Amino acid sequence: MTTGALIFAHNNASIDYVKLAIFAATRVSAYLGIPVSLVTDNIKWVTDTYPDHGFDQIIEIPLEPSTPRCFHDGTLSSKKMEWKNATRSNVYNITPYDTTLVLDSDYILNSDVLKNAFDIDTDLQIYHKSLDLASHRDTDCFTRINQQSIPFYWATVFVFRKSQIAEAFFDLVTYVKQNWSYFKILYSIDSGNFRNDFAFSIAIHIMNGKTNGEFVAELPGTMTYCLDTDILISIDNDIVKVLVEKENTLGEYLAVKTKGIDVHVMNKASLGRFIDGGYGV
Repeated sequence: MTTGALIFAHNNASIDYVKLAIFAATRVSAYLGIPVSLVTDNIKWVTDTYPDHGFDQIIEIPLEPSTPRCFHDGTLSSKKMEWKNATRSNVYNITPYDTTLVLDSDYILNSDVLKNAFDIDTDLQIYHKSLDLASHRDTDCFTRINQQSIPFYWATVFVFRKSQIAEAFFDLVTYVKQNWSYFKILYSIDSGNFRNDFAFSIAIHIMNGKTNGEFVAELPGTMTYCLDTDILISIDNDIVKVLVEKENTLGEYLAVKTKGIDVHVMNKASLGRFIDGGYGV
């Protein structure tokens, strides 16, 4: 039985997701000691640009249609760019591992807490509970997909094992994606863009028989995150320093430090600057 991690990385005009994925992979290797494979749309570009990438495998898949999205770099800077997020539902068929950890390229490990997931006897583990590094923000949008609807689950990081049940789940996620215009109306989703978080949440709801069932298990630890309106300053071993936006004060921040906690850093621009050796601001 094999265990490994997959990171999806599809670059757009401004964000080098492959660079972020290489950095995230070094953290997985250091803290979990498992191989990491990359899923991307251009193997040649990756190997030409990063010949010492260190991935176990690079898996090339065709891009699916992208959508425009506004990406922030702190509270005062934003830019509309392509969002290429529609390939994740294919993960069951492309993973080379029996048990797979899937994580975003901006999910930074600073602990070995996810090691515990590999010993849990279940088909799918995913985060529902989460913690915002800025304590003043309304987090309802990460609790339910809307106030009157179903629980929200994070497709940012999850663990699954090969089984008929897991295969049925990912087939269902694909079905939801292919019929997004219908499911968006059915579940009263205001967002115009397809989101994996929403598709996973809907598929989990259906797999639970549209009740509060026990189809999925909560991943060990907590989904801790900072938004793209926050700014990453540094990552030093297991210490992460972030400037989080002040409440009701545009362009001003508070410094926050975490230690030994995995963090979803949504400001990809500031993460890229740190990786390049620049300052986070």
